[in-house]
Amino acid sequence: MKLFEISSTLRFLASLALVVLQVGSQDLPQDFLNAHNAARKEVGVPSMTWDNVLEAYALNYSKGKIDNCQLVRAVGPTGQNLAWGDSDLSGTDAVQLWTQVIWINSTQLGCAKVRCRNNGTFIACYYYPPGNVVGTRPTEGIESVIGVVAPRPQIQSRAPSPQNQSPNIDPPKESKNRTGLAKNRTGLVIVLSIGASALIFSLCFTTWFISRRKRKRENEFDDHVFDMFFGDEFGNGMGPRKFSLNELAKVTSNFNAENKLGEGGFGSVYRGFLRDSDTYIAVKKVSRASKQGIKEYASEVKIISRLRHKNLVKLIGWCHERGELMLVYEFMANGSLDSHIFKGKSLLTWEVRYRIVKDLASASLYLHEGDHCVLHRDINTSNIMLDSSFNAKLGDFGLARLVDHAKGLKKTLLAGTVGYMAPECLSSGKASKESDVYSFGVVALEIASGRRSIEPKFEESEALLLVPWVWESYGNERILDVADRKLGMAFYPKQLECLVMVGLWCAHPSHNLRPSIRQVIQVLNFEAPLPNLPGSMPIPNYNDVPITPGIGSSEPLISNITITIPR
Repeated sequence: MKLFEISSTLRFLASLALVVLQVGSQDLPQDFLNAHNAARKEVGVPSMTWDNVLEAYALNYSKGKIDNCQLVRAVGPTGQNLAWGDSDLSGTDAVQLWTQVIWINSTQLGCAKVRCRNNGTFIACYYYPPGNVVGTRPTEGIESVIGVVAPRPQIQSRAPSPQNQSPNIDPPKESKNRTGLAKNRTGLVIVLSIGASALIFSLCFTTWFISRRKRKRENEFDDHVFDMFFGDEFGNGMGPRKFSLNELAKVTSNFNAENKLGEGGFGSVYRGFLRDSDTYIAVKKVSRASKQGIKEYASEVKIISRLRHKNLVKLIGWCHERGELMLVYEFMANGSLDSHIFKGKSLLTWEVRYRIVKDLASASLYLHEGDHCVLHRDINTSNIMLDSSFNAKLGDFGLARLVDHAKGLKKTLLAGTVGYMAPECLSSGKASKESDVYSFGVVALEIASGRRSIEPKFEESEALLLVPWVWESYGNERILDVADRKLGMAFYPKQLECLVMVGLWCAHPSHNLRPSIRQVIQVLNFEAPLPNLPGSMPIPNYNDVPITPGIGSSEPLISNITITIPR
């Protein structure tokens, strides 16, 4: 079937290319349409619209006239007007020349114009519905007959008036010897037109049938995926709502670029508005080029649906239809953290920054020590969202994995964002709580300093790596120099010192020397003393004894690692 379709398409394109080579100064469809409708308006007849199929018929008929532009009587189920001249005849000229052009019953129009080999012009216009019934004589004055127009010998591109020539007058004597050839050519054109119509119809029907079968298989697969991964968990109305593709297209204005909030590794995010609940939403549309398959997508939906925490972006619903994968989240009015810290959307005060770090720590604690142990694996400033009150919520669980509390680690494929990945990630295939803690530490240092984890150009020198630069400032006892310059001195020195040291502690090169997220919260709340860190950034040593605060901690530190790759 595919070979047949390709062959038919090639033949059609070849014939179309041949016609294009013969086209003169082509009139636009709107020119023909305007001329016709102007004539119809004068006699109070409603306007017509352009039809591409009728245009194709007119073009196909006109091809047969390229060698010989003389007119012949046209007979067929579709109304027709013809005109030719030995110069460049325009569509407007042709309408003015025709003795009868007002097909009163017709609502659709299609015209074609070609340049003849004798440098003349041939124009054909088709109308539907036809003005007369096939097999009967047309009614004079109400419905038009087929207007046959030829140029006067003495005047180029002019047609006789209705008083001087009728469509039923026999052809001139000098053209009688060519009447038979013209009739044969007309019959051939009709046969070819019918054949082309049958070909187009069969191609359209085949395409529709294949598309229908494909949609049916996709719908069956959607149902299978829903049953396999979600079962009764969402069907009872307890989980996120299932949206249809049409619903999400409508609320996002068909995914209009003006509603685009951002773009990530797995696709784009659009803003939408639900009228039934009078709320804004954020629709994450997974890119078809993304490596996130249906299983990973379903896993993400299932993981997020189990999470309930004030510092996690809430999943409202989901959609898997016609090959599209989408997630619907609550809308965060102030966007992502990176747009404020690095892109100047607003200047966050120190109080807001410190609260954001504590919000992120609270979310991480829930993920690591809640009812379900979840490894996020992609904590960074672009995945931290801010609501209307600048409360922070962690989002984008496209790389998240659900693991056993007892083991706390999972071997996975490479994934993540450059600058936030723990140094051990490239040497092991296991994601861990410690790798999430490392990412948390880098984010904490970015919030304190206002600098990216990797600055391509830093003060007219080479690229800046944030963690080594902060550790050097700490070792030189110039920790206040780390503060974001945009803040001036509008910060609390003790909180800055605490935040910087917690960030370095979490971003320690050795994974087994990092704190748990619970220890981080204790230090940020000044419920535990600051950690004792070395004066210079250490080299990773996986046999080191864990660093602990001045007061003891009874909870064990889990020693695991993860593998990630940049987006």
